[in-house]
Amino acid sequence: MRGATMRVLFYLPVITPWWFENIIVPLLEKLAADNEIHILAPIVWKGTGVGQCQYDLCAHMPQIHWHIVTDHDHVSMRTKATQAGAIIDFVKGLAPDFVLCRSADLETVRQFPGIVRHITEGGAEPLSFPVDAVHFTKEPFAHGIIPDLDDAHFRRLNSLVEPYWQPLVDACPAKGAARNAIRQWAKLPFDRPILFLPLEYEHEENFFTIHRKGALPNVRWVEELLDALDPRVFVAMTNHPLNELYVDNSAIEMLAATHPERLSLLPAQMPSGARTTPSLMRAADGVYLGDSKAFSLAAFCGTPIVRRSKFESANWLGASENLEGFAADLIKGCALAPSDASARTWFACHAANNLVWPKDPELTGADILERLSKPFNPERWERNLGVYAADWMRGEQVAT
Repeated sequence: MRGATMRVLFYLPVITPWWFENIIVPLLEKLAADNEIHILAPIVWKGTGVGQCQYDLCAHMPQIHWHIVTDHDHVSMRTKATQAGAIIDFVKGLAPDFVLCRSADLETVRQFPGIVRHITEGGAEPLSFPVDAVHFTKEPFAHGIIPDLDDAHFRRLNSLVEPYWQPLVDACPAKGAARNAIRQWAKLPFDRPILFLPLEYEHEENFFTIHRKGALPNVRWVEELLDALDPRVFVAMTNHPLNELYVDNSAIEMLAATHPERLSLLPAQMPSGARTTPSLMRAADGVYLGDSKAFSLAAFCGTPIVRRSKFESANWLGASENLEGFAADLIKGCALAPSDASARTWFACHAANNLVWPKDPELTGADILERLSKPFNPERWERNLGVYAADWMRGEQVAT
C-alpha cells in the first residue's frame, strides 16, 4: 500500500446491470472520494459487461479510470480468457492495492497482484439481510466457512446473537409438523424419504454455471440425479425465482410430469402465501445441492446435505459427496444433519464479520478497504450485527 490513497481495481467481466447499479455504484461512490479507482471490463454481451448505461450511472464520478475491452476476445473474459496473459500483465502494470472481482474465470484473477476478493451474494436465508448485501471472499461458493475462533470469540459471537437467535428458532414449526403439512398439500409420499432439490439459476447471464459439478441445463442435472438415485427416495423440487421470471421452464416441467412417481416440481408459494422453498427445506429428509446459497437454509433447518461441488463445504455442515450412501442413510433415517451449535455461530459470524451493505449510510470507503485487508476483525462485530438484526424478529423472515 502507498499511504492514504489506495489504487482499487474493479474487474467486472460478468457484471449484470442490476449488480452494477445496486452494488458496484454504491461501492464506487464510497471509494472514489479518497482513492484511485479503475474499472476493467468487457463490453456488453449476454446481459453482462459495461456499456453506456453504466457510464451514465457514474457520470458524477469523472475521476474513475475506465478500461473497456472491445476486441473480439472480450467474450472469453467471462469464463476462460483467451488473452489471460495480456490481462494479467495489464493488471500487474496497474499495480492495484485491491482488486474487487465479479468474474467466473477464477484462474485469471488468481494471478492478479494486490489483495484480490470476489464480490459474492451476502444473503443467508432465513435471516433477513438487504438484497444487495455482499461478502468479499477469496473464493466463491465456499459454504459455511467459519474463521479460526478462540473461546473468547465463540462466547462473544454467541452473546451478540443471543437476543435474536432463540426467537428465530421458536418462530419455526417443529420438523414433524412441517413435514406433515407440506406433504399433504403437495401430495408428496408419506412412506418415502424426500430429497429436496432447489434448482439453480440457469439464465445465459449466469456464467458461474461453468463450475457446476454436474450436467447442464437443469433438466439434464435432474435426469442425472434420477439415474443415480435409489428410486425409494422421492425428489421434490422448487425453481429458482429468476428462472420463473426469465427462463423457459418447459423441459423441467415436462420431466416432472413424465415421472410423477419419482419427482415433483412445486409452485413457488403455498396456499398460505408462505414461500415453498424454506417450508420444504424444513420438511425434507435431505437436500441435494450444487453451489446454491440454499445451504444456509439447510443449516438453519438442520436438514442433511449431499453436495456435488468443486468448492469447499465446512465440516460442520456434514455435507456428503456420496449420493448412494446418502440415499441409503435417508432410507434408514440416519443421515447426518448440520451442527445446530455451529449453524448459530456461522450465522452470527456471517452477519457480524462478513457482510458488507454498500448502501449502508454509515459505511465509508475506509470501512470497505478495512473489510478487504482484514477479512476477520472482531472490532466491527457489534456495529455490523446491529445493521441487520433489527429485522430478524419479523416472523415472515423466518422459514415456516
